[in-house]
Amino acid sequence: MTVKILLPALVTCLALVTACSTAVVGSGTQAATTTTTTTATTSSTTEEADPTPEPVPLPTIDEGAPAQYCDDAFPGALGKPMLAVVVETPSGRLTCDQAAAVLVDYYAERRDPTAGRPPLVIGTMTCNQVPEPALPQVVCADDDNLIYSMWPQT
Repeated sequence: MTVKILLPALVTCLALVTACSTAVVGSGTQAATTTTTTTATTSSTTEEADPTPEPVPLPTIDEGAPAQYCDDAFPGALGKPMLAVVVETPSGRLTCDQAAAVLVDYYAERRDPTAGRPPLVIGTMTCNQVPEPALPQVVCADDDNLIYSMWPQT
């Protein structure tokens, strides 16, 4: 009699745990230990839990913030020379060369300065065209660093 009560309770418990832990689905560990019944529950739950992520908004650039304006130009928007700027952040560690490398990779993918596209991930940084640029053209940021490109000021 105990087995008759515990078995349905165990299956119900597994189904509830599987349905509530959609973030773990795909790790391979849970799928290997669940039964066919709970796997079917997981599959239907996973389909509902896959919304398209929202684009990360660009950080606002304070043009008066302390920053390192890099001297070496690189090919940027429309193939014209651009300069990198490394904004000083509490934990930022990028050099001008590293910032320029990220921006060169961005411009290799998007040579035309068109705003409104989804962000582009370059290494650890998320980059995108500024909608109405004043000084910054493309802004890239990650948890520690903030950089942008600009046309040379003459």
